[in-house]
Amino acid sequence: MKNMIFALIAGTILALPSGPARAAANASEAACAAEDMQLLYYYLAPELDAKVTYRPTGCHDEKTALKIPGWLEAGRPAMLARKVWKDPEEGDLSEALLWQAPASILYEFLSKASKAEDIQDETAGYEDMRIRFMMSVDRISRAGLESSFGGRGGPMMSVLNKLMRDFDELTEAASDSGKRKFEGKTADIARRSRDLFAQLFETPRKGAGKKPADEYSPEARVLPGYRGVSLPLSGAQALYISRGDRVDMLVTFEAIMGDNIKEKVTATILQNVLVTGVHKPAAADATGVAQLLCNPNEAQYAALSLAQGSNIVLVRRAPGDFEMRPMEIASFRKLVK
Repeated sequence: MKNMIFALIAGTILALPSGPARAAANASEAACAAEDMQLLYYYLAPELDAKVTYRPTGCHDEKTALKIPGWLEAGRPAMLARKVWKDPEEGDLSEALLWQAPASILYEFLSKASKAEDIQDETAGYEDMRIRFMMSVDRISRAGLESSFGGRGGPMMSVLNKLMRDFDELTEAASDSGKRKFEGKTADIARRSRDLFAQLFETPRKGAGKKPADEYSPEARVLPGYRGVSLPLSGAQALYISRGDRVDMLVTFEAIMGDNIKEKVTATILQNVLVTGVHKPAAADATGVAQLLCNPNEAQYAALSLAQGSNIVLVRRAPGDFEMRPMEIASFRKLVK
């Protein structure tokens, strides 16, 4: 009996891929996933090249070539024409462009990660990809694109949510120099990227046309070069502010205005600041806390506002509104003359 168990264990161990073999398999899978993401990106490009519509491949089992799905080729013009997001710098963005963004970041990551030798040297680059990926998925979610791709958008968004979690765990492994974990998360990202692409060739999955139930909230992190500033808020404010919101900070304080008269004024001290965390109190008359991601200069003004301001209000911005605007100080003397 012992000999049988030993033989079984030995056989199992021998069947497991060795380190080099596993690394080679992961690299191959990452390369295929990168190819899939590249194709997804070009499927949504304004000009559809013949090399994209019919692409030789060695990554899809018995298929020697991939042909763009007919339903997608027919639906492309509408996705390219439909404007679903307004960016202050890039202007009006199409549905197709919003889906291209995460595909391009996944391609960038998969092309780079499989060749990485010292993962700690690349930590900043991976963190940058993580942030850009989170922002791209956030746009898709806020734009309500669950009906994209003939209803496949909902299940595809579910995969993107899982990929956000993978990116969180991967960058954590990179910063800790956990190579084995990093390789494992890279393999997970490759597998999910391929699953994302595979949905284009399937009938819509369960949850088609609906927002995914498993929406993931990215880990709140203070990025290099930034500061996390915690501000007390009234419960009424905290109840309606959430992590990931963009806010302006309005501060009321006493100032000497015209005619050397001291009066209370309100000024917009900070604009377009990211909320990285919120403690919501149990009741509206209790105190909550919001943490803001500030650059060092903004952090100083936030601290000064806490020390000298009589009241601080955070006001939410609309999704996609990142514009910085010149704001006049508000004064009742200016309002009532």
